[in-house]
Amino acid sequence: MPTLPDTIANDTGFRPFRVRWSVLMTGLLVVAFGQGSAAARFPGQPASGAPKGQPADTPAVRLDLEGLKARLARDTGGEPPDLSRTDLSGLDLSGLDFKKANLTGARFENAKMAGANLFACDLTDAVLTGADLTHANLDGTVLRRARLERANLQGASLFATIIEAADLSGANLSETRIIGYLRSANLSGATIRNANAGADPGNQSMGVMRATFVGADLSGADFSGTNLFKADFSHANLSGAKLAGANLENAELVQTDLTKADVTGMRLSKADLNEADFRGATGVSLLKGLDEARNKDKAIFDAK
Repeated sequence: MPTLPDTIANDTGFRPFRVRWSVLMTGLLVVAFGQGSAAARFPGQPASGAPKGQPADTPAVRLDLEGLKARLARDTGGEPPDLSRTDLSGLDLSGLDFKKANLTGARFENAKMAGANLFACDLTDAVLTGADLTHANLDGTVLRRARLERANLQGASLFATIIEAADLSGANLSETRIIGYLRSANLSGATIRNANAGADPGNQSMGVMRATFVGADLSGADFSGTNLFKADFSHANLSGAKLAGANLENAELVQTDLTKADVTGMRLSKADLNEADFRGATGVSLLKGLDEARNKDKAIFDAK
């Protein structure tokens, strides 16, 4: 079995960041499947919610750019900087290295964060509505319940990222690299064109890591031309979505709602279509690999 490199590298121009892959992958599995426990986060990251000793309703602390840089430059004895519940809305934070900071509950509304390094940061319950995150590094980041409505993440890297129950409605994720846990996330109306959310089975020593959209709201989302190889869309809502030319080979589409979706040229070889609902979908006659799909006889199509 191939050995994983000890750096995270992506195509967005970032200098690779060294990390122990076994720790990162284990952390993802723990967060995804061990919800609710104290260990349900990446190793070394702070727990979700307010810091110890700080009431949950503590008002956000407003920082300017210089104040933020000073906080990031402090010697924390090897611990990640604590920037929880800070208000950084509207600031130009382009290219800034957040040094794995605790950013739980922080506010970044309409902030400029193009090229920012948010590697392994904890952004649980953070507000990034309208933020510019183009080409940002979000590898290993926790975005559980984060608000990213209308955020621009074009070209960003989200590898081993937890995006559970986050709100990305209307967001732009075109040309992103996504391997993460998006269970119950809201991506309604999002643009995810020509993105790479396909599993890479040839380079994962702990098993196949893939994009998981179980129970997510993807209604009206645009996945045109996106690689979704082996992605899990079980129980997801893809009604009215645009999937023209998308690759869903080996994907899980168990009880997935694809009503009124555009599936023209969508690739389905070896996908599981158990109770997938294609009623009202356009381009069904142009599906590719339908005869090779699993449980195709249990899928629901319009009566001929």
